[in-house]
Amino acid sequence: MFVEGEVEIKIKDRSTAVLDEHGLKLWVQRSFKDMCCYRISEFHKESEKLVRAVVALKIEVLPNNEREIIENHPKDVGLLRGFLEKMFVGKGTCRAVGDPKLRPN
Repeated sequence: MFVEGEVEIKIKDRSTAVLDEHGLKLWVQRSFKDMCCYRISEFHKESEKLVRAVVALKIEVLPNNEREIIENHPKDVGLLRGFLEKMFVGKGTCRAVGDPKLRPN
């Protein structure tokens, strides 16, 4: 299963200034813990320091107890947003926008 939702990422990594759109997508993918980013879609570069995208993150990387909490509360928007934001470890900040959804594989 995975959590899919729109995120807004404020980039603080100066090395991204020279990246094209494909390189920036790869940077976003690698910016999530344990390579849990399953898919990136609707990618938009708003400015040099801001990107928006819909990401799908695998929940299998979580410990069993945390994964079960998400599986047992699939409509808890706050929990799903927290998961999307918590899994971001890149240089910058990630904010979930909209209502993420828990989806089967």
